Amino acid sequence: MVDVGTVGPNPEQFEAFAQLLLDAVTSRNYALLAALVVVLLVYLLRKFGGAFIPFLRTDRGGAVLVLGVSLAGAVANALAAGAPFSLALLVTALKVALTAAGGFTVIKRLVFGTPAIERAGQAGELAAGQVAGKAAAIAVLEQLDRGGK
Repeated sequence: MVDVGTVGPNPEQFEAFAQLLLDAVTSRNYALLAALVVVLLVYLLRKFGGAFIPFLRTDRGGAVLVLGVSLAGAVANALAAGAPFSLALLVTALKVALTAAGGFTVIKRLVFGTPAIERAGQAGELAAGQVAGKAAAIAVLEQLDRGGK
């Protein structure tokens, strides 16, 4: 797994995460509370379930967990609100799960996996370096051209 730093709530930072949970409960911000519960469940499943199922510790495993937990949460929420179980409910829950999971990132990790993402990042850095090098060369040529007139 590529370590790009933690962005957002991190259960490993126990005090800060507990404070977020407490704030969500006391302010009755149930959307934030649900999101934090998903983060916590995925974290626990990856940390402890990964010892038994190593796939859970991979990027793809994390993406599958986020989708699964988000999907289950969306279905449970709809059923608790009295909606009948149907294909339309599953499609809507899938939309919610993809949105909750950051659809593009999840699909990118599921379809391409970490090695392809790393190669694409390296290719982008290489291309940016080439563009910067060419821009510098053009600037030098322009300066030489101005000096010659």
